[in-house]
Amino acid sequence: MQSRHLVRLLQALSILLLVLFTIPLLSPGPSSVGLWLMQALPLLLLLPRLHLGTRRPLQWLGFLVLFYFAAAILQLFSSVPLQRWLGGLTVLCCLVMFTAAIVQLRTKAPSTE
Repeated sequence: MQSRHLVRLLQALSILLLVLFTIPLLSPGPSSVGLWLMQALPLLLLLPRLHLGTRRPLQWLGFLVLFYFAAAILQLFSSVPLQRWLGGLTVLCCLVMFTAAIVQLRTKAPSTE
């Protein structure tokens, strides 16, 4: 039961990250569809595999979240207020998402007893 809730949380946070990546495209100012594709495509490819119950998608999600975290830290120190807010929300989302992925991986770990 708890495992299913963690998978739902990871899927919801993934969708939130996609929304956070899309907001700069909709706001006035310079935006890049190429950057959006670089950020969103790996997450979109991984999202359907999260509910399968295997460890590999969770491991890849951990690597992706670390990449998103690094990009969000750079965004957090932008001079544009909207970019700072988006960076802060993305950092928070990445922290919760990485923690949930690690907890989910630990619950799926084979017992070594």
